[in-house]
Amino acid sequence: MIRKSLLTLLAAAALLSTGHAFAQDHLVTPDTMRARLQEAQGRRQQDLATVDAVLARPEAAAAAAVAGAPIDRVRAALPALSDAELADLAVRAAALQSDPVAGLDSDIRLLLMIFLIVAIVILVLQAVD
Repeated sequence: MIRKSLLTLLAAAALLSTGHAFAQDHLVTPDTMRARLQEAQGRRQQDLATVDAVLARPEAAAAAAVAGAPIDRVRAALPALSDAELADLAVRAAALQSDPVAGLDSDIRLLLMIFLIVAIVILVLQAVD
């Protein structure tokens, strides 16, 4: 009985000793949060533009035809990708855009484009499900 009372007293003391959180106490200020959201939105828009620029090339249309995916549908599905998926594809697309030759022949470039398009199609199908 004394043990139970002692435990209750200790629990009450622990609850009373904790600081109270108020609604105006935030870990991140609204201005900081707004700036981070704008930064993330800008980064997403840049990634969308990078991937779309590669998909707008004639080689991408040929690669999409080989993969059996209409390039217009692939491009229209880009906004459905998550930020992480889009960032990953943007890195790959930028690599193709910055040095498309890099000692590779046209067949290998076509295969890389097909891989990029197939990756987009798979990611979009997963996002839809």
